[in-house]
Amino acid sequence: MPRAPHLSIAGNSTSPDAVVLLLPGGTASSVAPVRAFDLARLRMFPLGRSVLRAGHGRMVLATLRYSVRGWNGDLESPLPDARWALDQIGERFGDLPIGLVGHSMGGRTALRVANHVGRSESPVSSVAALAPWLPPGESIASIEPRLLLAHGTADRITDPAQTFALAERLEADGADVELVRFPGARHSMMFPAGPWHELVADFMVRTLLAPVPDGPETQLQR
Repeated sequence: MPRAPHLSIAGNSTSPDAVVLLLPGGTASSVAPVRAFDLARLRMFPLGRSVLRAGHGRMVLATLRYSVRGWNGDLESPLPDARWALDQIGERFGDLPIGLVGHSMGGRTALRVANHVGRSESPVSSVAALAPWLPPGESIASIEPRLLLAHGTADRITDPAQTFALAERLEADGADVELVRFPGARHSMMFPAGPWHELVADFMVRTLLAPVPDGPETQLQR
């Protein structure tokens, strides 16, 4: 019997200015429960740490553990889990801006729930879909939040051409899309990982956090 989804929280959970939800990858078909140390889930942790560092204490990080590992065809298993997570975030943090960061199946999930409005009626503000799994014929509606699409050109697990085509289509529809190609990069977003982490952290800070105005003390220290 599958487990219920689980949401873990890290960072400044008392008075944050924004929330970032991490959506890990998975597999095409599997009803096996996601373990705490699943590799796809562990891959998101350094990305999350980079986001927290860049936010300088102003963001909270939420990581979703799906109930099962697979997408599972028409069941689209991660989607209700992701919507549940957004509702949980809304109940706990109110109307704070929310950013989604998804890799592979998590990228597909992020794109599909990007326009979800949680129980707080706070919409998602930005989405980073990294090496997203986009099967031919994938139906992605117009995206309201600001969107980052990034893919390695040597990816053999998910198709970078589908990502590039999606970026072109959404941009033609008027969406706010940033597309980044990583020449020679593979699906794991490793070797090196730093550019991926920096890209996502910078995007989340730019799209979720308002600049902090300089006070008199800051100006004197320059």
